[in-house]
Amino acid sequence: MVTNLPAEAKAKWLKYMEARTTEEKIRALEEFLSAVPKHKGTENLVYWAKRRLAELREEAELERRKTKSSGKGLQYLIEKEGAGQVLLVGDYELRKYLMEKLTGVTAEPEVLPVPGIAYYEDVRIQLINPPPYSLESKVWQNRLIAYSRNADAVLFAVKGKDEFLELVNFFESNNVYFVKPRGRVVIERNRYGSGLRIVVMGKMVDFDEKTLRSFLESYGVKAGTVKLYGEVTLDDVERALFESASYKNAVIVSREPFEWKGKRSLNPDELDLIRKALFEALEVIRVYTKEPGEEPSKEPLVVKKGSTVLDVARKLHKELAENFKYARVWGSSVNYPGERVGADHVLEDKDIVEIRAK
Repeated sequence: MVTNLPAEAKAKWLKYMEARTTEEKIRALEEFLSAVPKHKGTENLVYWAKRRLAELREEAELERRKTKSSGKGLQYLIEKEGAGQVLLVGDYELRKYLMEKLTGVTAEPEVLPVPGIAYYEDVRIQLINPPPYSLESKVWQNRLIAYSRNADAVLFAVKGKDEFLELVNFFESNNVYFVKPRGRVVIERNRYGSGLRIVVMGKMVDFDEKTLRSFLESYGVKAGTVKLYGEVTLDDVERALFESASYKNAVIVSREPFEWKGKRSLNPDELDLIRKALFEALEVIRVYTKEPGEEPSKEPLVVKKGSTVLDVARKLHKELAENFKYARVWGSSVNYPGERVGADHVLEDKDIVEIRAK
């Protein structure tokens, strides 16, 4: 059930969301926790806040140690490139093999992860291979969770099902999941924008868009995009606001074949299937743009599944989106080639888009 927090607690939560540094987040979350009424309806929220507070304090301590030891901490996260980033975890030798076969990278990671680019047709996919690690090490536990949250998908390179399940249990115990719930909510805040855009790719259960907008605004979410997948309740929306759960698609590559929750593991030598699985795991589509009377672009614009014509316009240029008039689309998302569509038309993979501005 929705916790119905008092105004003071919501104000403290907004302060936490606006905090920039780790120390600011710690102070704001402590204030939020003190303002949350303690009863059965808030048990899960209090548990989450305490757990997140512990994580932040640990992060602050690590930052202090890095600064003290080197004056400048190492950057453990790799900046994203291409259509998305995929983290490799599991057997070290198998990870090295896949990196070489898929990206051509033979360098072995020592302190920092080694990145490489794999290709699926005309799409560039970044693979990240961390150094050998131990799940017994608290330092490596924290780094793997950080890597996985930063990545867009995870590739499990394992010898068999037991090793895979051990890794899944580790990630799930740290709120990183590989099976998406029946209803899922993604909230993309925009600190400097205006207006709240609701994208429904499923069904709202026992509430409507007006209720949703009012609920989100009460927590200070007044600008950005909210995407609803599957059958979503207001509880799901509230969990998306508070919980730090992260959902990632998984690609499983195993020397011993097995199935898990309807997903079949791939053989390490099924390289073409692995490339395709990586592309599908990123949940992206390719869009080719064109000017009137000209040929489509050769390089695709890669956007998330469910993206609209307006999303593409925004990615191309802010003014193009502001002055959007209509678009013509060629591809599987329209009834006939060159169909005229509006800003909210949802695109599909390999669509060609011609945008007209005022």
